[in-house]
Amino acid sequence: MLIEALFPARCAGCGVRGGAVCASCEAALLPAPHAPAPPPLEWWAACFTYEGVAREMIARAKYRNERAALHVLAPRLAEAVGASPVSFDVVTWAPASRARYAHAGVDHAALLARVVARAHGTPVRRLLVRADTLSQTGRVASERRIGPQLRVAGRPLARTVLVVDDVATTGGTLAAAARVLRACGARTVIAATIARTPRPGEAARIHAYTSTTTCG
Repeated sequence: MLIEALFPARCAGCGVRGGAVCASCEAALLPAPHAPAPPPLEWWAACFTYEGVAREMIARAKYRNERAALHVLAPRLAEAVGASPVSFDVVTWAPASRARYAHAGVDHAALLARVVARAHGTPVRRLLVRADTLSQTGRVASERRIGPQLRVAGRPLARTVLVVDDVATTGGTLAAAARVLRACGARTVIAATIARTPRPGEAARIHAYTSTTTCG
């Protein structure tokens, strides 16, 4: 696109022009620590800890609609899904709130789900509908764990479903998705996110930032 040629993206870490993240900053992304899947999920994976460069990249895509970061993050998510202990029949996503969708004009989790599905040769379907208007962002942990109000769109399921989202904090959204999918016939529900927020005791080592200087 012309706008990208005239104003190339800057690295989310050091600010160098040329892309969403430079090779050096990408190599410094922190892997997400292992965490058990919140019931009734059978398995979940997260690529990175939600801090530092990863947090800035996701924030640019989610809140500023800078999609260049998704071109880097989506393939990494697809790669992480390859570690699933079970095969999945369909990929879906945790839907954004109406306010988030209205602001961005797109559901970023849906974009991620399509990349993951294409990488694994699996169908992607919109299986979940958000029944409330509240965003999980800014809610206290106890409310996050309950998750949003979701309902299943379309016919009942009898298959293994992979739910994709951008960030997991308490896992409440993914657990809520698993509950309604299983109630409608899904045998198994697994999940994958780009990042996971550190739990209490997992001290954030790097804070989100965008440098005002460049490294080249």
